[in-house]
Amino acid sequence: MTHYIQVEMVNRFGELARVVNLISGRGFNIEKLMIDMTEKPDISQAKVSLAGDKDKIDVLVKQINRQVRVTEARILTAAEIENDLFFNAR
Repeated sequence: MTHYIQVEMVNRFGELARVVNLISGRGFNIEKLMIDMTEKPDISQAKVSLAGDKDKIDVLVKQINRQVRVTEARILTAAEIENDLFFNAR
């Protein structure tokens, strides 16, 4: 099953690579990835869609949240996914 997560991180060189390496190092394949700025210029937001077991995704999100320069990582709700043009584009 596909799960969607959002990760907010400090906008610094190499931070996206660190998060992506963590995801791929845990055996997940990234189906979609989008990076965007937030209202805060020093924070970037990544939206990621992954296929995997819900329990393993929960563990992954906890591991991402433990990263020093990650401000928040969470699984998106069905309503958030439904209203997001990125995830619904074909």
